[in-house]
Amino acid sequence: MDVTWNRKIAMATLFGGGVSLLLSLFTLNTIAIAISSICFVLTILIWKYGHIIMPMFFRLTRVVEVRDGYEIPPERDCIVKKEGPYYYVSRFIGVNITESVTEKSTEEKAMMMEYFERAISSLKSVAKLSVLVHNVDLRKAIEEIKSKRSWCETKIAQLRASSDPNKEGEITRLEREVAMYNKLLERMNTGERPMEVIAYIMTTAKGASREEAMAQARAQAMEIKSVVGNALNVETFDLKGEDMELCFMFERTIPPTEEEFKNVIY
Repeated sequence: MDVTWNRKIAMATLFGGGVSLLLSLFTLNTIAIAISSICFVLTILIWKYGHIIMPMFFRLTRVVEVRDGYEIPPERDCIVKKEGPYYYVSRFIGVNITESVTEKSTEEKAMMMEYFERAISSLKSVAKLSVLVHNVDLRKAIEEIKSKRSWCETKIAQLRASSDPNKEGEITRLEREVAMYNKLLERMNTGERPMEVIAYIMTTAKGASREEAMAQARAQAMEIKSVVGNALNVETFDLKGEDMELCFMFERTIPPTEEEFKNVIY
């Protein structure tokens, strides 16, 4: 669900709870007290878990959300728009990129580009690949990594001083984590700037009916996930609910600053 809409519902619930609480204080009405208690509980739930609760509510009640001429069905897995006699349905696919091209050799880079070209050329439908990136603040990143490394080193010292018979496995895991942090710090000290990346694919289908367009969009998404996932050796998955709406929002406006980027994602 849209974060702004989530906050509006939470604030409305909080306002209703506040009014009921004031009424209960002046009238000592048990019903008003009960309503205020329920509203405050709902406020906390919606504020914290609205991205889970509200999509479930829309799906169970079969509510169709309409925004600027676009429809979001109760399943919240696609965007529907009607233009003239035709329906257009768009679906979004997440791409989880876990490897950096800069870490690969020249041969591996050439092979990856070849696989990418093969993946694109074998697609039978139009697809839009979007990648949002921003450079991570090195100073903050280094401080966070050093803090995590320090915590691991402290935990290792505590485990070595303990008499726990199963400590060796945990110590080995923590030592590997420390080695990973040392490698990251070494790379950062050489001037390499880490980046945060969001990658997703958008595909749109056209049909004479809503159901036809939805079925076609679903088939196109399945094809894209299979082709791109296998060719690039990456994880691909359907985006639904809040994640899908976030990509739909990115199609019109992306976060202009690092802080807004992090606020939207996290």
